[in-house]
Amino acid sequence: MVIAVLCLPGEMYGEAGSSILSMAERLDRISPYSATIDYSVALPMADDDVVYTLRVATSDNSSDPLLGRDYIIDWELPLESGKSEGFTAYFDGHHYRYRDHRLQENHFQWDSIPFRTSAGGIQRNGQFVNLLPFSLASQLREIANDSTYTVTLHTGSTEGHNSDIIKATRHINGIESQQWELAIDQQTGNPVKLSVLYNPGLLGEQEVNAVYTYDASPAIEAVSSEERLMARYPEVFEKYRVSNYSVENLRGLPLPGFALPTLTRQRYLYQKNAPFHSPTIIAVIDPEVISAEATIATLRQVTDKLPRQTGLLLIFNSNNADKIESLTGRQRPGEELLTSATPFIRDCGINAFPTIILCNTSGTVADVILGTGSSLEEDLLQGAALLK
Repeated sequence: MVIAVLCLPGEMYGEAGSSILSMAERLDRISPYSATIDYSVALPMADDDVVYTLRVATSDNSSDPLLGRDYIIDWELPLESGKSEGFTAYFDGHHYRYRDHRLQENHFQWDSIPFRTSAGGIQRNGQFVNLLPFSLASQLREIANDSTYTVTLHTGSTEGHNSDIIKATRHINGIESQQWELAIDQQTGNPVKLSVLYNPGLLGEQEVNAVYTYDASPAIEAVSSEERLMARYPEVFEKYRVSNYSVENLRGLPLPGFALPTLTRQRYLYQKNAPFHSPTIIAVIDPEVISAEATIATLRQVTDKLPRQTGLLLIFNSNNADKIESLTGRQRPGEELLTSATPFIRDCGINAFPTIILCNTSGTVADVILGTGSSLEEDLLQGAALLK
């Protein structure tokens, strides 16, 4: 049996309005969420549809005031030459988008403007974000309060699911501009199918369909940290990271974690948010820079003069042990000599040598000093004296 309820344009009376809002509430409550989506785009002038395969996941994040959720959208598009693929991820004010061999990222701590646009911010408006349950809930609420839509509700079978189905037709200046239809599984509240027809009957007509499938084990899970995102896409971060991030942005933030080899072929491991044994000076040095030896001497003089024991990490962007040893000589107590610093340089946004990072015992970055100069020793003494 099909039950239809007609709602006059812009007027959400009684059961219909309540039903749409209750469906929105159900969508909003789904967490964690994971699905595979077949997303097709049909164009009137094209012989074949453009068909993406998406793997999506979301989870609640009550500590995030910008969205309140983490999500990841992994997509691929078959091509004659192979396939195109990419992803979009968001968590805690961090947004990442990868496609066409380019990884773009936005971080609220660096620049809040992309997250505060009139459209709701980059976190709500990326490619395919409109297919996620919380976004579908927002669309339902907008339709329910928009006088340009005429809405009908009914039940039926969609893709093998007993579904509640919302159909909304939009008219702008008397012209039909959009047909929007969403089917929601009656038992779980999960979206089953979304269909949107833009500019029906006109030259610019375009139809999109998203069909959702669910497996017993999640196809993908949302991530809540950059470390987990990097673990999922190591090659993308290694080859294609393009960022406006600078090491100077680290002030007041935890030092990124790292694992780097020592000159003795062991491995020095530091986990993000872990404390140091004492305040620590970290110097990232290019051994080929002519000032490298003088910089090392200055750093050692400063640590000798400080009234409090202070650790010194000398990190070199080279694995040439002979060259490094010719600059450092014998390793001193309280000192670490690390090599092959490329991952650390990337994660910190370092683009000048030497870069000196002053860290509190807690592992937070207190200050950053770039390059060398006549005042380097004085700047180091003043900065290191304030470390906690």
